[in-house]
Amino acid sequence: MEIKVNKGKILVYRVFDIGSEIDLEKVEALFEDKKLKERFKLDRKHNMSLIISKSPVSVQLGTIDVKIMDIVQSCELVAKVWHFGTVSLCFQIPIFEGTTWPELVKIASWIENDTALDEIAKVKSKEFKEDIRHAIPVTNEDWSIYEDYVTYFIQQFEGLKGPISDLNEEVDIAALILAEPNENLSEAIKKKTIENTHQYSRDDLVVVDWNSALVVEPSGSMDVPLVIEFALNQLLEMRYYDDLLDERLNKLYNNVVGKKKTIFSKEYARFAEEAGQMYLEISEIVENVENSFKAVGDFYLAQIFRASSKRFRFDDWTKSINEKLGNLAEVSKLLHSEVNEGRNQLMELIIILLIAVEVIPLVWNLFF
Repeated sequence: MEIKVNKGKILVYRVFDIGSEIDLEKVEALFEDKKLKERFKLDRKHNMSLIISKSPVSVQLGTIDVKIMDIVQSCELVAKVWHFGTVSLCFQIPIFEGTTWPELVKIASWIENDTALDEIAKVKSKEFKEDIRHAIPVTNEDWSIYEDYVTYFIQQFEGLKGPISDLNEEVDIAALILAEPNENLSEAIKKKTIENTHQYSRDDLVVVDWNSALVVEPSGSMDVPLVIEFALNQLLEMRYYDDLLDERLNKLYNNVVGKKKTIFSKEYARFAEEAGQMYLEISEIVENVENSFKAVGDFYLAQIFRASSKRFRFDDWTKSINEKLGNLAEVSKLLHSEVNEGRNQLMELIIILLIAVEVIPLVWNLFF
């Protein structure tokens, strides 16, 4: 019997940075209808494994029509607002009852290669940013990079012969995760793709990869997709501040190189002050992002968050940011040294002038 999906949905994410920070209480106040918004929350059985500093706010943006493989489907669009400056848009696309696994893989390939959802998300993110502009002290108008991700959320199968833990023996999970309906994937690639597989009970299954995930959850709980979404938002912020540090360091370097140093110039003092201020501001913001969501112990959702962090290469991004922050601190230190050296030179010149004022009249009186 061919395996079919009887109940499920495809969660297509597009994550944007829209500001330096967002006041979540103001966002809630902007949407008076309580049905339109809700705070992030997890099921009681899982929430002890996670610490959330400020729960994001979800806002229902209504139903929109999208084209999937030449079929127009209605889907729910949800915006989730995070205090550190991002908004994640989620297209919740229903999977038609009776969809076979090969058909689902073809849909995955369509979503992977189609750009229509990207364009819709860009427009919707700009509209939403305008709607909540009052809650954003400083908006981001220049950085256009965004993150994309897909989670295949399945509640019920038809035709499974064995337990869900053996799902990969009956269907090609890697083909779905990689959105490859036609490629004959190697065993090495398949093994690598599904190595991040997790189970909480005998009836559920989670496979997390860098660009998509499979979540089998008969209860319909959205805990796992929410945790992956949180990691995705943190990833975007890491990318943003990594790029911002590149920009600031290059600008600082060009300014310093372009200025001629003199003992009377105040430019180095200004650059030193800017470098120090940048270091403190960015360090604090990055720390706030990293501390916004913490996994405690070895509980299930903590495992999912760590698996997502590993697949998203958090360690590499953190290392890159810390190295650049170190470079910024070193630049600030060197510039302050230059400023102090200039001040010392100026002080020496003043002392010489003062001595000269005292000595020259004395010498004049002795010889003339």
